[in-house]
Amino acid sequence: MKISDYISIAAHQIKKNRLRTALTVLGIMIGIASMITVISVGSGGQKMINTELQKFGINRVWFFPNDLRGPNDILTMNDATMLGGVSGVSEVAPSAYERSYLSTDRTNIASDVVGTSASLFSIEQMTFMEGRGISEKDVEYARQVVVLSQDAKDELFDDKDVVGEKVSINGQKYTVIGVEKEDQSIYSSFFSGKCYIPVTTFNAMFSNNYMDEISVSVQNTDQLDSVIDNCIKKLLSKYGEGTIKIINLTDELKNAQTILDIFKTVVSAVAAIALVVGGIGIMNIMLVTIKERTREIGIRKALGAGEHHILGQFLAEALFYAMLGGLLGLVFGIALTKAASSVLGIEAAVSVSAATLSVLFSATVGIIFGLMPAYKASKLDPVEALRHE
Repeated sequence: MKISDYISIAAHQIKKNRLRTALTVLGIMIGIASMITVISVGSGGQKMINTELQKFGINRVWFFPNDLRGPNDILTMNDATMLGGVSGVSEVAPSAYERSYLSTDRTNIASDVVGTSASLFSIEQMTFMEGRGISEKDVEYARQVVVLSQDAKDELFDDKDVVGEKVSINGQKYTVIGVEKEDQSIYSSFFSGKCYIPVTTFNAMFSNNYMDEISVSVQNTDQLDSVIDNCIKKLLSKYGEGTIKIINLTDELKNAQTILDIFKTVVSAVAAIALVVGGIGIMNIMLVTIKERTREIGIRKALGAGEHHILGQFLAEALFYAMLGGLLGLVFGIALTKAASSVLGIEAAVSVSAATLSVLFSATVGIIFGLMPAYKASKLDPVEALRHE
């Protein structure tokens, strides 16, 4: 028999029993669709997290007072200057925070006010709807200027241009020099909504010379570990053990990737179970089919068909079930991926490798679970098969 003969016979049997075919391929289809969706959405989520963390800076480390084990009145501008002299450090941005009231003639709002330096705007690569960020001169002369968040600008001034306008912060007049532009991203949702003033002005307003954090960026990410070690040594030698805590987004990136990998592994395992269930369904249907066609097998053998012909015939049918389920699962998986991408806001697309792997996996399932019934059919005694009613 030619390969085309096997395909023709298998296609005829599948077309002949359409309801049986539909129920048989359902398990394979669900398994493949699940696998494709998980791989695609997981990869899209991983890419999005990487992009957001890159935007916030994986070449960066934050130093904070350890509130649980140390005093709050540590970390000063002098510490920022000291860390700026560490080998490998690119920029240093000290920051202090206070919840304050901002007001104009028409309204007032509550907002986080950050006292910081020009370096923060450079490190975070901020962009502006209007105006500019804080400059070194603003810090040096303790100017009463403010950079508003987009939300604060909208609430205080509506749609009008605001650069040069006056805003009162805790009763003191500040000139608006810029409005931060915010995008719709994980980054903006967590770190937006703040207004910025020069750190020297902040210290004078709140009579506070202590920083809530010092952010350090490095020239080369390969130097990050050594920079962290050197900075920590300097700070701990000044304030003592247990007084400083750090956040390093390189570690956070690794943790996020680990969590996503675990998620993909668990859900892929569930999809694999669905494929196994689908494979068992194929084996069950093939055993039923062989039982129904025992007499046909006997006639074929009596006419000279060898065991390999019978084996190939029923193995082709099992493979057909699996491939049909795989292709339908691929189509369904692409649709599910697009739906999930839209709902979750993730740019997820089905890769060629994921699609190819899934279809090959379904074919493997068909061969594995179709082999035993096909082998059983090939070993039937033709005389006994002909006697079967």
